[in-house]
Amino acid sequence: MKLLSFLGAVGLGIFSGAWIIASRRRAGGSRLSANRSVININEASQQEIMQILGLDAETADRIVEHRPYPSRLDLLGRMVVSNDVYLTIKDKIVYRAS
Repeated sequence: MKLLSFLGAVGLGIFSGAWIIASRRRAGGSRLSANRSVININEASQQEIMQILGLDAETADRIVEHRPYPSRLDLLGRMVVSNDVYLTIKDKIVYRAS
């Protein structure tokens, strides 16, 4: 019985976390599309990435090479950019598939 209660609590925690993340994505998506300096990292050219995000050519090239991105966090997960760079650009990028 204790195991069943534990598994129920874990399941509830996972469900709650997923729900919170999904609601943040919905809220963040509408906020980002209103901002004109937002760039889609799945479609932007290397030049656009350099100009809008202020990145060097090497970093912009790595972003283009590792496409497509199903989320912004994939930039970190695939080690395309450092944590410092990600924190700088995360509010300026979206990742919609083309």
